[in-house]
Amino acid sequence: MKVLAIDAGATKVSGALVNRINNNTFNLNDTAIEIQYKDHPNFNASFKTTNLKDQYQKFKISELEIQQGNVYMDCIVNLIKDFTSNSTLKIGIAAAGIKNRKNRGITIMANGPRMPEYLNYIETKINQSIHPLESDANMCVWGEEYAQDGSLRNIKNAYYLGGGTGTADGLKLNNKLIPFDQISNWIAKTIELKTKTGNSLEEYTSMSGINKLINRLTNHEIGKIISKLLFERISTIYSGWNNQYQIDRSLLSTHPYMDVLLDKIIIGQKLATFLQSKIGKDIYYFIVSELKSQCSKANPIVKAHFINNEKFISKRILLSNLREAPIIGMGAKVWMENC
Repeated sequence: MKVLAIDAGATKVSGALVNRINNNTFNLNDTAIEIQYKDHPNFNASFKTTNLKDQYQKFKISELEIQQGNVYMDCIVNLIKDFTSNSTLKIGIAAAGIKNRKNRGITIMANGPRMPEYLNYIETKINQSIHPLESDANMCVWGEEYAQDGSLRNIKNAYYLGGGTGTADGLKLNNKLIPFDQISNWIAKTIELKTKTGNSLEEYTSMSGINKLINRLTNHEIGKIISKLLFERISTIYSGWNNQYQIDRSLLSTHPYMDVLLDKIIIGQKLATFLQSKIGKDIYYFIVSELKSQCSKANPIVKAHFINNEKFISKRILLSNLREAPIIGMGAKVWMENC
């Protein structure tokens, strides 16, 4: 069996064949192929994403949004055709946005067009069925768990923060990968959390957001905001939600994983690359220093776990360079569900 895994991002689509090394380990057969949506002849550079509130109220999809969605889906079709000339493949696609009940279409999209007929459209073009759509955030976490050099391997408890055009949240608790959608009654995604001024935390953790903030805020300010989010994750998992941020829904203050201490905080995707750059290193320094400061004032058990160790940075926070995580994760899931 051959598996083609695709990461359908906000600006491009990437795909590669994923090999199965053993039951728990996967890698890429070769370098991933990328197609930029903007290179499609019908790409509309002036397209504006429909307001999220209107999307949740099922605001009608315009002809312009349909056309832009077709561009995105045609790019995926073109990518698939690059791999299927000589063999039949099992295909899986990791994509952003809220899916419909059968995970075959995208009904809510923060950074792009809605595409409710996503898999129907693509399958008709290639004359082949495709694995149900998966969350790109979840597949990032799967990649970190199942890639040969994944950052989650042999880790019991971890929080994953991946920053690109948007933000990916992931958790591994008690050795299990747990999608945020399954525990939404007690923890919220980054995009849902708002500062006192009403800004989404995603504005400070996604590279699209940071690129807009970099000339308005100091590195210290950006680092401090990210550190507060990380501390909220630590404290919410250990002792429950305590209204640290504004959110447009209610969260429970207790949950089944109380008293769990995170072994690792893994930062991935473009955000991890940025934090290793010249400017990013300064922000990373402030993330670490502010997080140490917050942990020093926390519950004694939390304090001991996170800062009573000279190797705080290397032991608890890890910058992952596994940019192919969502592709490997998607491939791993297809392999596991077909063997």
